[in-house]
Amino acid sequence: MALEKHPYEPSLHGAGTVGHSGSCSWHGLKTCAEEPTSSYLTPIGRMAACPRAERQIEDLYGSPS
Repeated sequence: MALEKHPYEPSLHGAGTVGHSGSCSWHGLKTCAEEPTSSYLTPIGRMAACPRAERQIEDLYGSPS
């Protein structure tokens, strides 16, 4: 599965999820106060990512296609 990256868009994330609520779902509510800048589709699901998470996701899964 190729990594997909989009500008952050709450509607890409399921209702009631951390990503839909405007928070970084990669790090979670308790460990990240940064706002997401990107939405990724990763092998483990859709993730809202702050700038720090973007680097971590791309280091783990490679550059998006």
